[in-house]
Amino acid sequence: MDINIIMLDGTSHKMSVHPQDTVGSLKTRIQQELSVPSETQKLVFINGVNTPLSDDSSPVSHYGVGPGASVSLLVTQPAPVQVLLKNEKGQTSTYEITPDETVGHFKSQVKRRENIPENQQRLIHEGREMTEPGCKLSHYNVKAMSTIYMTLRLRGG
Repeated sequence: MDINIIMLDGTSHKMSVHPQDTVGSLKTRIQQELSVPSETQKLVFINGVNTPLSDDSSPVSHYGVGPGASVSLLVTQPAPVQVLLKNEKGQTSTYEITPDETVGHFKSQVKRRENIPENQQRLIHEGREMTEPGCKLSHYNVKAMSTIYMTLRLRGG
């Protein structure tokens, strides 16, 4: 069946889906065809009462989406989450990050608050040192309420 995906700017895109396709698979297809990351998508079935398609594991037919239906695509920003940083003295600080934040950006936050230069910080999460400044924290499996350990680089020769 064909449905219409309506963007916020008013443009409409036809997409063929099977009634048993899940909301998650629809989001994946939207990501592939419209280049909108699935984690930022919020889908709303426009049926007079605007029903959010909130369960990624449910089929689209569960929400009453049928042939010719219109589904509004809202793009949201991921909500910030809190992580804990335990420094070399054993003190713990809380930092707010976004899921797409890089190691380099996080190190600059630590520098501002802890007054330790980025090149002196060794950040370790789940036994792995976070060495790539352009790499996202999510690459190192950092999630809400994760604890990141900071040690200092040794000076001298």
